This record gives sequence, C-alpha cells and structure tokens, in this order.
Amino acid sequence: MRKFGNSKAVVISFYLFKSVLQRCKQSFLIFNVIIITFFAFSCGKVEKPEEIVVEEEEVISEIPYESETKFKMHMKSLDDLEDALIDSVDRQNWDEIRKYAMELKNTSPVIFTGKRKEELPQDFVMIDTMFHLQALAVVEAAQSREMVRLNIEYEKLRQTCDDCHEKYKKKEL
Repeated sequence: MRKFGNSKAVVISFYLFKSVLQRCKQSFLIFNVIIITFFAFSCGKVEKPEEIVVEEEEVISEIPYESETKFKMHMKSLDDLEDALIDSVDRQNWDEIRKYAMELKNTSPVIFTGKRKEELPQDFVMIDTMFHLQALAVVEAAQSREMVRLNIEYEKLRQTCDDCHEKYKKKEL
C-alpha cells in the first residue's frame, strides 16, 4: 500500500518539476533575449553598410527627329486611325475594327522620327514596341468578337499612347 502512496507523491513531484522546468525555459528564453540585446548594443560601433552609388541613365524627354512637321503630320494620321477605330468599335463592325487596328499596328512613331532606333531614347523605343504589341492584341480581340476583351485590349493600347504623350509630347503654353 505504501507503494501507491509514494507513486502519488512521485506524480505530484513530477508535475511540480515540469511546471518549474517550463518556467525556467521561459526565464532562459528571456535571459537569452536580454543577453543578445545587450551584446548587440555594447559590442562597439556598428558598421554602416557601404552606400551603393547607382548611375542614373540620362533622362531624355525630347524626341530627336528630322522634321517636327512631318512627325506631327504622321502622329495626326495615327490620331485619325484611332478615331476610325473608336467609331468602328461603337458600331461593332468587327471587320473595320480589325482593319484599323492592323493599320495602327503597321505604323510606327519610331519610323516617323526619321532616326535610327539607336539615336532615340530607349524608353521611347520600348513604348513604341508596346504600342505595336497592344495594337496586335486589339486585332486578336476583334477576331474573337468578344467586346469585353476588345475593350480591355483597347484601353491598354490607349495607355501606351498616354504614357508616350505624358513623357514626350511638348506642352503647349
């Protein structure tokens, strides 16, 4: 009988030991955090990371072109094509939508400058490339005859125009 009494005391002792051990673990964790924090702030001076100097690419906000008049004339023709595209979208004339979108795709503001791509700002050339890709996406959307898709692709095409005008179009005072 005495064995059972002792086992009860052993179980109680075990639970007490376990709770003390858990408190010690918590205390040990807190102690480690305090030591690490103290060590981090008292070890001498902290080295600053080396500053990385990034050379910025020269920002060119003006397009070099051979003839400003010719460039504006060609851009006006793009504007007329866009108006025709919008009109054909309003009428849901899928053949005309494809036709005008393909004409937009086959035009190029880069070519309108009369300069080689290497002579133009890289960003201008990239916007021109996106313009071509988006015009082609409008052609594909017209072939699918899905109005929602067409509107999405047209808005992306329009955004390429807006991005270019925001960056490169001269502001009239």
